[in-house]
Amino acid sequence: MSRLRTLTRITLGAGLCGLLLAGCNEPLRRADVLTRTAEPLAVSRSEALHDLTAAKVCCTSLRDLPYTPLPVDFSGNVVIDRSAPAFQFDSGKSFFRAFELPLDSRSFEIRLYSEAGKTVLAPSAMLLDSHFRVTRLLGREDFVYQPAAGLKGDSLDARLRIDRLYRDNPGNERYLILYTAEQDLAGQTTLEHPAKSFAKALGNQPPNIPDPVARHSPAGVIKMVLIEDRLAGQQANTYVPPRSVGMEMGNRVPSLPEPAVLPETRAYYRQAIDAALATQDLDRALRLADEATRAGDDSARPYLLERIRVK
Repeated sequence: MSRLRTLTRITLGAGLCGLLLAGCNEPLRRADVLTRTAEPLAVSRSEALHDLTAAKVCCTSLRDLPYTPLPVDFSGNVVIDRSAPAFQFDSGKSFFRAFELPLDSRSFEIRLYSEAGKTVLAPSAMLLDSHFRVTRLLGREDFVYQPAAGLKGDSLDARLRIDRLYRDNPGNERYLILYTAEQDLAGQTTLEHPAKSFAKALGNQPPNIPDPVARHSPAGVIKMVLIEDRLAGQQANTYVPPRSVGMEMGNRVPSLPEPAVLPETRAYYRQAIDAALATQDLDRALRLADEATRAGDDSARPYLLERIRVK
């Protein structure tokens, strides 16, 4: 075990050196690697399962969950274990953490890193609007395993964008819940052996040795980082719904055009769709196109179809 820790430390150093020499070709990935993540929880899987079985459900509805407000510059570790409340989700009982997302801000991105060691929490993420209606569900398949690199350990990673073009739009995503699905507890994630990571960082052939496995657990720690858009020109706009009180009172009100999607939002989904297609993950590409459409980008589905035809 001490040899593995030593190899991991060496790999982190080698990976970071390679990163600093790589330039700015992949700024998002560089930001991930430079994000120091927490150590995985030391609690065993069997102990965590016992704790979950014994835990009492805190609430009867999503509206009643305890939501913690988040600042737009939040960066911290979200511990999901027996110290967290439990809730009976449609996907099963789970410990969870619930958050109220920033409203008075520009659009922002949320990055999630579920830390892996002997065990890992296979995350699910639920987004709700101001009326506590579900707007998006991210499951285990939306969190991609990334081996240790730079300051970041092995983890299951996901990124999601929150739009704030019209800040007072009641349909804006306002709440985030992190938990795990019962069906994912039976699974496991294969990690890359530190010796292989070290060899790759040096440009050598990785050794033919077995990789460690992290069993899925109801307890874990998720590093969460919020990154606000830096586009200085983005202004807060007032949302005007397509239907108004005037129409409800019988008066004819001219229809209003849907708010235009931000160029950076469109570019974000284009990049994500291309990445999904590059890995031949058509299901994920379709989900991204649907998500972009809900965000106001009506050209997302035609873009996906065109990319499929090109390929």
